[in-house]
Amino acid sequence: MEIGWRVPSYARKWTKVADSRELVKYFTSVEEHDFKSLWVIDHLLVAPNVYSVAWQDPLITLAVAGAVTEKIILGTAILCAPMRHPVLTAKEVASIEHYSGGGRLILGVGTGHDEIEFKSLGVSKRERGKRTDEALEVIRRLLSEDEVHHEGKYYPLEGVSIYPRPERQIPIWIGGGSQVHVVDNPDQPIMVPAVLERIARHEGWICRSSGTSPEIVKKDVNAVLDRIKQKRSTKDFTVAHAQWLHIVDSTNRDLVIEEQLKAYRSVMDVKRSDEDLQNAYLFGTIDEMIERIRSIEGTGIEHLIINPLVEDPAQIELFSNEIMPNL
Repeated sequence: MEIGWRVPSYARKWTKVADSRELVKYFTSVEEHDFKSLWVIDHLLVAPNVYSVAWQDPLITLAVAGAVTEKIILGTAILCAPMRHPVLTAKEVASIEHYSGGGRLILGVGTGHDEIEFKSLGVSKRERGKRTDEALEVIRRLLSEDEVHHEGKYYPLEGVSIYPRPERQIPIWIGGGSQVHVVDNPDQPIMVPAVLERIARHEGWICRSSGTSPEIVKKDVNAVLDRIKQKRSTKDFTVAHAQWLHIVDSTNRDLVIEEQLKAYRSVMDVKRSDEDLQNAYLFGTIDEMIERIRSIEGTGIEHLIINPLVEDPAQIELFSNEIMPNL
């Protein structure tokens, strides 16, 4: 299983220029510690009841990371497609692909979920799925065709071309996976058919991310792979998963859990019990984290994206030295 690292590019009220500049060193450290990939997240504003922070612009952050690294894969996990015009997104993606040397970029895309973010941009949250599907079609065409003509509801185009275009097809990974409850079995949600179709049309999937048990992840993975097999081979399809963590270098479990919950509450604003959080995320001692990650790998996940809760670069060292060699 490949391991990636999502950078803690938080946009807090008290974030200073010096704080942002420190991230430049952080990017190089991720590459130096042999992670397969470096990822950014997209949240324009603070999403109440989910997070207590926002993040810096993902594509600009990724461009900076690409400028100071050489080989590491660069990805968005995820970019909220319906909140951005696809012509602008395609242009920025193509530019990052070129400036980073080519062959390094993965475009992870999702529909977004926060009502406040949608309202601030004048976009209807109810249309997010349809907007995402149309945006992805437009982006794919703009990155590969001259004079794109598109008769769409949201993004009609007449003879639009962007240059320079990538010299390869940029892999698109779909993030998340909304679920619906089955009427006769409400305790067992299933993947929404429209979401399954969206995932199946592209090259990868970042499954319903953190906060899910290995059992639920495995069920979702099987549902997605079964749908893809109905259309094509899964050989060139990648299943990824993201998980939050905070490593505490101690064998005192009570101390470890206390410190981890403190780190978690500094970023999240989720009304969930401590017990639930410990079951869902990478909590516990280093040995417990290793076992939990092994259980995730057993679900069929091929690429694990680690989301550190704090900006401290020591977390990179701890994961690289204490956890990665034991997976």
